[in-house]
Amino acid sequence: MKGESVDLAARPEGEVMEKIIDCHFHLWDLKVNYYPWLTDRISENVTRINGDYRSIRKNYLIEDFRKDMAGVDVVAAVHLQADADPADSVSESAWLQSVADSEGNGMPQGFVARGDLRASDAAETIEQHCAFPNLRGLRAEMHPGLGAPADYNPLKDETWLRNLALLEKHKLVLEVRAASPEQTDDVISLIRAHPNINFVFPHLALSIWRDEEAIAAWKQTIRIYGELPNVYLKLSGYGLFGKEWTIDEVRPYVLDCIDAIGPDRLVCGSNYPVDGLAASYARIWETHSTLLDEAGCNAAERAKIFHDNGKRLYRL
Repeated sequence: MKGESVDLAARPEGEVMEKIIDCHFHLWDLKVNYYPWLTDRISENVTRINGDYRSIRKNYLIEDFRKDMAGVDVVAAVHLQADADPADSVSESAWLQSVADSEGNGMPQGFVARGDLRASDAAETIEQHCAFPNLRGLRAEMHPGLGAPADYNPLKDETWLRNLALLEKHKLVLEVRAASPEQTDDVISLIRAHPNINFVFPHLALSIWRDEEAIAAWKQTIRIYGELPNVYLKLSGYGLFGKEWTIDEVRPYVLDCIDAIGPDRLVCGSNYPVDGLAASYARIWETHSTLLDEAGCNAAERAKIFHDNGKRLYRL
């Protein structure tokens, strides 16, 4: 990586020539599943993170995704649960499998389901999700969650911890849903206590806190993640920098991630259509490509980050 020569002349600046696995995208059909944030009143929490999102409060189907990714050589994609009905997470998995088995022609090749590890029936729900062959993981809250008591911490909840252990049994990854900065030490201890579960941090493992102290803590944390062999990090979520984000804004964070984690445990995602609020699909991948070049990634390392790591992590 750093210090290695990169043949930029062999590829137009920013252009992605490699085969791609998009490790973070979403679909939704408002007629099939219930998505409170897309059908009920505008969510203040979603607005706070993503800005005005009214333009995506409509169906986003596999044919829409294919139109958006035209011109980018996406050979597989991994769907992340899209906050469908929290009372019936299995319905979303059933629908996604039906899409893959019909109009999707295999896509999404993998999907990550919503997982409420606090629930007393979580073991049964996980079994139901596992009935679908394209299931690859659960996305679970690590922060207390909306409506939880102020003193509740999932990482101290015996039920949550017991259900987490089921992921190893079923060979599922855990997609980390927003741990709070004050939970960092507990998160690291949890990762070390479960070496056979792969923990995946999306959107550069950044929190919504971007003050100087929070960024300094983030830099230290991703260094520790780089030392833990069961941690993967996604280059994704650039839309979280705002609808007018620029490559100059995301550059220092992406380069820090590449330097801290290395090429063997990084994957890339689009976060489409949510990040479509801020950029075209092609622009997101061009940004990935440019920043991998700037980090000094050679052809083999680019192939790992764009394709090979995702294939291995999600068993595609």
